[in-house]
Amino acid sequence: MRILGVDLGARRTGLALSDPLGVTCSPLSVINERDESQVLATVVEVAKENGVDEIVVGMPRPLKGGTNLQLEISERFAESLKSLSGFKVSTWDERFTTKLAELGRPAGPAKDSIAACYMLQGYLDSRTAARPVI
Repeated sequence: MRILGVDLGARRTGLALSDPLGVTCSPLSVINERDESQVLATVVEVAKENGVDEIVVGMPRPLKGGTNLQLEISERFAESLKSLSGFKVSTWDERFTTKLAELGRPAGPAKDSIAACYMLQGYLDSRTAARPVI
C-alpha cells in the first residue's frame, strides 16, 4: 500500500512516497507552483504514476490550538483533493517538520520534500502502532 505525503506550502509543495508496505518513506520531489489547481493536478498525476492508494496532506496546526490561514488553506486543499482525485485522502499534523528538515541541511527546495517525509513517516508510524501484535 503506497502512500503519498504532501507538505503544502505557499511557494513550494513537498512530496514524499512510502515503500510498498507502507512502513517507511523517502522524499520524492518538490512542486514549484503557487496555483492551487496546478498543484492539485500535479499531486493527482504523481499519485497515479506511483500507484498510490492514499494521499496524506500535512496540517500546520498552531501550537496554541485553534486555526490560522495556512491551516485553513491546507484543509481546503485536502477537501478539493478528495473530491477531485478519487483517492482516499487523510490529514496529519505537520508541526515542526520543516524545522526538522532544516537541521544539518542548508535551506532550499529539497527541505520541502524532506519535511513531507517527516510528516508522512509520523503518519505511517501511527498506523503501525495502532496495529495489534500477533
